[in-house]
Amino acid sequence: MSVAALVNTNEWPLSDFQTTTQLRETFQRDGVVVLPNFISRDVVLRMVAETEELIALAHRSESHKTAYLSTPDDSFPVGHPRRTVQSSAVEVIAYDHVPTHHAVRELYESDELMTFVAGVLGQEKLYRYADPFGALNLAVMAEGDQLGWHFDMTDFVVSLALQPSQAGGEFENAQKLRTSTDENYDDVQSVLSGNAHDRVRIEPMHAGTLMIFNGRTSLHKVTPVEGSTLRIVALLAYDTKSGTDSSDELKLSRYGRLPQ
Repeated sequence: MSVAALVNTNEWPLSDFQTTTQLRETFQRDGVVVLPNFISRDVVLRMVAETEELIALAHRSESHKTAYLSTPDDSFPVGHPRRTVQSSAVEVIAYDHVPTHHAVRELYESDELMTFVAGVLGQEKLYRYADPFGALNLAVMAEGDQLGWHFDMTDFVVSLALQPSQAGGEFENAQKLRTSTDENYDDVQSVLSGNAHDRVRIEPMHAGTLMIFNGRTSLHKVTPVEGSTLRIVALLAYDTKSGTDSSDELKLSRYGRLPQ
């Protein structure tokens, strides 16, 4: 299936220079761009139905780590971000469990979409992840599931919202809270302790919304899911280098297995 049959190209023309330039300027300023109605409603419904058929294959992971995705470091004082534990729970359908005819996989494997994302990021070229599990993920969250405050280990994440929960499940984002040279622990701790509401904004979670996000510099979380409707998000992994893979430790914690 062509990208034009999946993407709402009337609203988001993937090859339009002006559109890409405006989005790149927003990303450089805010560390995030949100594209509502990127996928039309009928295609989203197909994606949700195809995902629901795969839920039995999802691996559930629960973690209790710091915002830096590490175990608490006792060399820091009590209350420091490096010692403050965040709890997370999510189920993930790995890339190798997503059939080639799945609409989300067709979207992810589109060169046209990858070129568009590269343009928004200001990169000459991107490559799909070499991780056989993590290149494409379908993250499913049920009532009570959440993602605690954390920074990502990658410069950017591309996510596609497929189905919001009835309540909760909000993506909270403290933009550009640290840099490569300044961890800014004081402001990080203020966010973790709930004392920096002015630094936190809620990014939209409407079905069909594409988000390109710099999670390495921005502290973010997903609030606990409420209600019986599953929160479903597709995560599309690209990198500026070819052959990028995740560690065995990450594979075991996120997918419960290693490649054969």
